[in-house]
Amino acid sequence: MDLRRLQVFAKVYEQRSFSRAAEEVLLSQPTVSGHIKTLEEDLGVSLFDRLGREIMPTRAAELLYDYAKRILIMVEEARRAVDAYLGRLSGDLLVGGSTIPGQYILPLYIGLFRQAHPDVRINLTIADTELIAGKVLAGELELGVVGAALDDDRLQFSALWNDELALAVWPDHPLAGKVAGIGDLLRWPLILREAGSGTRMSLAASLRKAGVGFDDLTVAAQMGSTTAVIQAVRAKVGMGVLSRRALADDVAAGRLALVEIKVLDLRRRFHLVMRKRRTHSPAAQAFIALLKEQRAVAE
Repeated sequence: MDLRRLQVFAKVYEQRSFSRAAEEVLLSQPTVSGHIKTLEEDLGVSLFDRLGREIMPTRAAELLYDYAKRILIMVEEARRAVDAYLGRLSGDLLVGGSTIPGQYILPLYIGLFRQAHPDVRINLTIADTELIAGKVLAGELELGVVGAALDDDRLQFSALWNDELALAVWPDHPLAGKVAGIGDLLRWPLILREAGSGTRMSLAASLRKAGVGFDDLTVAAQMGSTTAVIQAVRAKVGMGVLSRRALADDVAAGRLALVEIKVLDLRRRFHLVMRKRRTHSPAAQAFIALLKEQRAVAE
């Protein structure tokens, strides 16, 4: 059974499309179809039902996919072990970041890392905390940096840098520049990040300590990105609680104003997330060392 065909099969299975899989593996669509046909002939089973322009995996494909993923991960780990033995730092490094570390922190450290290791190509995926943790767990990313630690004993979370959330409003909002209490937070419409966001998780934890839940709030909207929340606050849809890092430019330019909430502790930590018992590539080990080194400098 050819490893390249297994890789192509896994991509077709995941994408549910020959054309999208071809883009992922940098092959033509006829070549991808040929790989699947040869694999089906080798195994003596049909792996995909062709339904017009759509394809559906058969039961045999579902069984094969579980083994294919394990085989491909083991092959990659074997390559990494040899690279580590030889002291090589090259190849692709798949890193994830939730919104704030992904947009405002990791690009800087990727730049520092690339200066020291120019032969390593880093692919940064940005999504919410739950999605990044899920991709790390599935082996799609070697590591991630997220805004909250999840309760999953298959994952290891290590605290990195401090961050603080802040309540933002438009400049002529009645609370702009003032100190507010919980009553003010409950009275005015609020925009939340989506479920799965580290920012939302941190806000929920802070509210719980003050005896408040999301059901007590007047939620004007829920949005899937920090940028969307900022634009909605500027449009006077509602107030927003976001990282000070994300708000800094708009506050400095006078487009937003901050409100201090005296009874809420909005401090949090960003966390490095890795899958337990996974063998990391030399590049990942070096990048992790850089992140922890920078944490020590920041402290």
